[in-house]
Amino acid sequence: MNLKPIFVLVIIISLIMYLSQCKYGAEHQNVEEKYKNAHLTAVSAQNLLKEKKPAEALKYYEMARAEMEHPNVGADKGEDIYINYGFVLNDIGVIHLSWALYGKDLETERSHINMATIDHTELALATEALEISAEFYTRWFKHNPSDYERYSKAISECYANLGVAFKYAEQLDKAEDTFRLSLLLNPDNGNAERSLTMLEINPLPYIEAGKKERELH
Repeated sequence: MNLKPIFVLVIIISLIMYLSQCKYGAEHQNVEEKYKNAHLTAVSAQNLLKEKKPAEALKYYEMARAEMEHPNVGADKGEDIYINYGFVLNDIGVIHLSWALYGKDLETERSHINMATIDHTELALATEALEISAEFYTRWFKHNPSDYERYSKAISECYANLGVAFKYAEQLDKAEDTFRLSLLLNPDNGNAERSLTMLEINPLPYIEAGKKERELH
């Protein structure tokens, strides 16, 4: 089976564009002392990804993850305003997802993705990282219920990526549900909208429901 990878390319491109305007760089934030080393490592990873060096970026993201998960740091707990552990895990997931679909050389000039050549080890790593990211955002929001906008945009992006992972793992029910949830959380998420459209599902009811949910916050 061959599937057009247009919406996957959109996700990769939009991530690069998002990072170019990202507000979680060191120049945009004052962070607690215990987070500084991990934060700067994550910024280095972010910059490498903007330079389209995913292999090097992944090494730094994994270092940042380890630093954030250290018991003396605890950035993975989501118990305060610091949200960047979720971004780190999302970006790790996107790198693995890109490699799963295109190989580590990222041969994105191909017009189709051949399901037979997908790297399922990389796909599993992507799914795991994205699920951890989504779980973190859920914890984080419980401790930061007044910051719905930041939560909803972050977790919606994560779900849009996770839906792609489910789609190419041929778990279509999970993919559809995840794309729907992405739009319910952020009705402006174009990736989720396009993904549902490509699955021949009308995204408009979920966009409208997402707008109503947003009005409640």
